[in-house]
Amino acid sequence: MLKDIKNIYVIKKAADQRAATLAEDISSWLAERGIRATVLEHHQGKGEFPCGVQACDLVLVLGGDGTMLSVAREVQGNSPMLGLNLGHVGFLAELSVDVWKPFLQKLLAHRMRVRETLTLAYELVRDDSVEASGLVINDVVINRGCLARLIRLDVSVDGENIGEIRADGLIISTPTGSTGYCASAGGPVLSPELDAIALTPICPFLDSFKPVVLSPRQSILVEVRQPDAEVCLSLDGQKCLPVQIGDKIRITAVSGGLKLVEPRTSTYFARLRARGVIHSN
Repeated sequence: MLKDIKNIYVIKKAADQRAATLAEDISSWLAERGIRATVLEHHQGKGEFPCGVQACDLVLVLGGDGTMLSVAREVQGNSPMLGLNLGHVGFLAELSVDVWKPFLQKLLAHRMRVRETLTLAYELVRDDSVEASGLVINDVVINRGCLARLIRLDVSVDGENIGEIRADGLIISTPTGSTGYCASAGGPVLSPELDAIALTPICPFLDSFKPVVLSPRQSILVEVRQPDAEVCLSLDGQKCLPVQIGDKIRITAVSGGLKLVEPRTSTYFARLRARGVIHSN
């Protein structure tokens, strides 16, 4: 459950007049109720929040799923988040802007719950040195570059090699991200109530590696083997790092790395149907 809310960060999508106007309306409405609202423009990872989110009771994001993903990687589960959808899909930022007043009234009256979901921590290791590390909300994707050429990846779980993949790449996904690239590649859609990790190959050669669902207690190590191939490490589809032969990608689960206020405006399966992920007769 949410604690008493006294301090809210309102993060608005950059260079968006609709978001700017909405942020002004919301901050004024909150101020009338004795709530301190700090309005910040989304800086797309360039810099840090001006004060620690640990001192914040709620992060309210005005934007689409892309803005929510970027902000969530910085918040890292330190504060609950709520998204008002100014985008198109609205899986993470699922609340319609038309209902923000009655929704915030319920939220301030403690008639909301916070759902904690699993995220992934990654490390890119080169010659026993960590080149990059961080947190992702949706997925880590190891994929080929611009050439239409298979790459070879060795995959180990808890130190045990489970096989070699010859494919266009590999998707390591959270339940939150499983409705995206993971589902498009034929992987499983994981309920947000689950703590699990999905490994889904992208166009595997001769269908030699099936999608696998792992426990959050298991650690994953992927080593790049294919010579003379361009390989990239994609993080939530928003950041891309070049990967070299012999590089290793370590991935572990982080429980509670994302805290979302649950709007309960519709069921999970209704949201999947509305967004075309599943279909019913």
